Formats: sequence, C-alpha cells, structure tokens
Amino acid sequence: MRKKARLKRLHISLYQAIVSKVKSQKKGEFQDDNVLSAEAGRKITERAHNLMFQQSGTEKKATYNVDEALVISRVMQQIRDEVYTRDGVSFIQQHYLNKGLKIFKERGKEAALKELDQLIKRSCWTPISIGELTESEKRKAVDAMMLLAEKNSGDIKGCFVYKGNETRDWLSQEDTASPTTSHEGICCTGVIDVHEGRCMMSMDIPNAFIQTLMPDLGDGEDRVIMKVTGLMVQYMINLDPTYRDYVVYENGKSVIYVVILCAIYGMLQALLLWYRNLRASLEEYGFVFNRYDPCIANRMVNGKQLTIRFHVDDILASHMEQQVLEDFSHG
Repeated sequence: MRKKARLKRLHISLYQAIVSKVKSQKKGEFQDDNVLSAEAGRKITERAHNLMFQQSGTEKKATYNVDEALVISRVMQQIRDEVYTRDGVSFIQQHYLNKGLKIFKERGKEAALKELDQLIKRSCWTPISIGELTESEKRKAVDAMMLLAEKNSGDIKGCFVYKGNETRDWLSQEDTASPTTSHEGICCTGVIDVHEGRCMMSMDIPNAFIQTLMPDLGDGEDRVIMKVTGLMVQYMINLDPTYRDYVVYENGKSVIYVVILCAIYGMLQALLLWYRNLRASLEEYGFVFNRYDPCIANRMVNGKQLTIRFHVDDILASHMEQQVLEDFSHG
C-alpha cells in the first residue's frame, strides 16, 4: 500500500511539473530553442509517423475508387480498434441426445451410432475398470455428451463431445492456449496474394483432433478419464460387446469409464495439441513459420512462395500455380 501511495504521489508531482513547464513556455518564460514543449514534441512525432509526410515512391502506386477506399479504411479502423463481434446469430441448433432423438427419431440414432463407431474404430479411448482408477482420476473424470444437429443438406450430424469446461479448475492457460492467425496477418498476406495475382484455395482437415495423440504422462500426472453414461453406454455395447465388461452403475445410471488416447472435440487442451501436431507435420514438409505469427508459414515451390495460414483445422493457401495448391491439398 505504501509503495502504491508513493507511486501515486510521484505521478502527481511529475504531471504538475509538466503542466507548469508547458504553461511557462506559453507565457514565453523559456526562450531556449532546444527546449520543446510536450505539445510540440507530440506534433513532431505525429508528423514523423504520418503517411502524408512519407515518400513511398511511385513504382507500385495504386489508385482506388471510392468503394475500395471505404473498404480499406474500414479494415484499417478494425485493426486499430481491435474490433470483435459480441453478438451473433447461429442458424444451426444442436440438441442433447435425448431431445435430439425425439426430434430426429431414427435418423438421430443413426447419426449418433455413426459418430461413436468412428471414434471406437479409431481407438480414441480404451475402457478401464473403475477399480484401476486412482482417487484423483475418479474426481477428475469428465462427462461425455452427444449432440445432434441438422445440417443445411438435411442430414443429421452427431458430435461426441468431452465436457471440457469442467477441467478449468486444474488446467492452466498455457495448456489450453488456442493459436490462430491474427487479423493483421490475414490482411497483410491477403494483400500480397492479390498484388502478386496468386491462386488461392481453402481446405479443411477432416477428423483433425482425433488424429492427435495425447502426450506421454509425466511423473505423478493423471490420465485423462471420461465418463460415458446413459443411452450412449448401450450404443457402445451394440457397436462393441466387449464394453459390457466395464459397465458400472452410479445413482441408478449405467456408466463406462474410458481413458482418452486421442484429442476429442471439447477438450480444452485439444486445440494446442492439434496445433503442435500440425506444426510438426508442416515443418517436416519444409514449411518455415513466420516469427511474428505462429499460424502463418511459407515454403518455396517451383521458385515461388507457397503461403498458408490456418485456424485450427481450416487452412487458406496461396501460390502462383493452381497445381501446387492441388498437390498440397492432397499431400
């Protein structure tokens, strides 16, 4: 408290000294040309960084019409103000399994079974007897849930989710970071793409998270445990009868405990694990990551730059040759 009080008094005294000096300069008390007022210094700094006073050359001079100028100025304003969307509208509604089955009926069941079957066949987890769990692992066991939604095509999509919000108490911010391309990075690379006349391609990596293995455990670390309950237990037994041996009952509900082996949608640490996996793969492929943006990388192909920027599993790539992008998307 004393330190804060001293700092506050120091700030006040400095402010009063500056104000007094500026007032004295305005009255002409200081005539030394080497002594500049704070206001004059600010104006000089502004002028030095003002584009109107900078010589940018005429080699690549561009002329904009009114519409283009409005778009450019709006983007510059958004970058300056760090604009983000607070309110939005979602046109797809997800339902918990029981409610989704009432709405979608048999189609909902088929979607849920398809999602579970995919995860089981990819060995995303392994069942474990409750007696093999430590007390800490039991306490940290997180519920699973199945969400059902109808896509624009009319198909029903099932999404098996790990309720990661329950893990915030013991996971650090460093473990749950989510690297993504910056707004500035997208704008700058986009301008380069347009100026050079590059071809562009957007792509999505299917089943990104479940391709990412969980890291090896350190000394004393707990395994990541998930609880599958209710109707999903019966679905899992229908798909793989061996799960029947791991069923226990808690509060009258059937439960299966599983050890997570791959990152699953909903896990807070899944984003960072996937990023590290993707980055390692791209670096093996010859990409060099930008020092200022962890989600932008470049690689020289046929003497031209192949640039990628990504957000989780969505990638935007650009190159002068369309075939290079086609090869990259299938590589």
